[in-house]
Amino acid sequence: MRVLILSMTVGQGHNAASQALKKYLDKNGHECEILDTYKFLNRAIGVAFDKGYTLMGRIWPTLNENIYSTAERYNGRADMKMYFPWLFADINKTKMQKYINEKQPDVIVCTIVMTGMLISLLKDAGSFDDRIKTIGVVTDYSLHPFWEYTDMDYFVCPNELMVPSIVKRGIVEEKILPIGIPVDEKFSRALSKEAACEKLGLAKDKFTVLLSSGGMGFAGMTEVLGDIDQVEDIQIIAVCGTNARLYEQVNATKYKNKVCALRFVENMDEYMDTCDVFITKPGGLSTSEAIAKKKPLLLAKPMPGVEYVNQTFLINNSLAVHANKYQPASEVILQMKRNGCKTEEMRKAQETWGKPESAKTLGDFMERLVVQ
Repeated sequence: MRVLILSMTVGQGHNAASQALKKYLDKNGHECEILDTYKFLNRAIGVAFDKGYTLMGRIWPTLNENIYSTAERYNGRADMKMYFPWLFADINKTKMQKYINEKQPDVIVCTIVMTGMLISLLKDAGSFDDRIKTIGVVTDYSLHPFWEYTDMDYFVCPNELMVPSIVKRGIVEEKILPIGIPVDEKFSRALSKEAACEKLGLAKDKFTVLLSSGGMGFAGMTEVLGDIDQVEDIQIIAVCGTNARLYEQVNATKYKNKVCALRFVENMDEYMDTCDVFITKPGGLSTSEAIAKKKPLLLAKPMPGVEYVNQTFLINNSLAVHANKYQPASEVILQMKRNGCKTEEMRKAQETWGKPESAKTLGDFMERLVVQ
């Protein structure tokens, strides 16, 4: 089976989901390629999206809410296809078609809606080979604007709880695969806390808080870190992602508790094994990984836009708790230490709705699809 995954670098989530799926397909002998689609079609535009998203997340996160709100306003309007991503797709669809003709995939997987737009316009133009199966992967706990106007054979979503809202948006239930955002299979395994702490050089007997600012090292981490440092007798792991300035700032600051500052790490699964609470912003991929691990999940500092929706979904379904200016993370941690009922409720919900084998499930589905 030949698989082409059309991704984009706007944050780490889309690429991480793509890599998780590719890892499983490679292991099972399939040919799989991930294309950073916008950078391939127009490098300047692709780099602008990548760098712009990073800068926005670190310096001006409220701008993301404006962009998301604009997309919502255009969604379904008569002039929808005058919105930039549709225009860009239309201008570049011939180049995309030539690439597909060259690669001759059996399945195309779109892990971001902008690449779904490209495939849909190729289908509209009549130049797309109908034998190629197409799958869109929704990497948040909400259907991003425009997904319902893309012509995918199937849509993958995080879990069954999302199905009613997706159907309400006009996608027939038969096309919806509630099998989970693809996460690396390593998140389905676990070391004991003691073994993980020993392996990573951490104290085994300390209440451990893992704090992540996302792969890009987005804004707000130092504020949250300063707050949770008020909790007595804990150890904190602060993962700063690719943000070198944030890492240096955390590393140079003196804290009451032991703080282990890290750059971008490839073994986040092992650091999750060490923690009693995982604090992160509510990105679709990072929260899916934590849920697969069945870790007490505390959401803080959502990036305005879709992460507000993610946060609401996760809280409403007992998959996480959250902190804000009215009840900061330090207070929520103290509550969690005392409230075993809440952490048990969270664990049961994660056991019920988490999809730790999502990459395998999708890969196996694709195999059956191509055989048909």
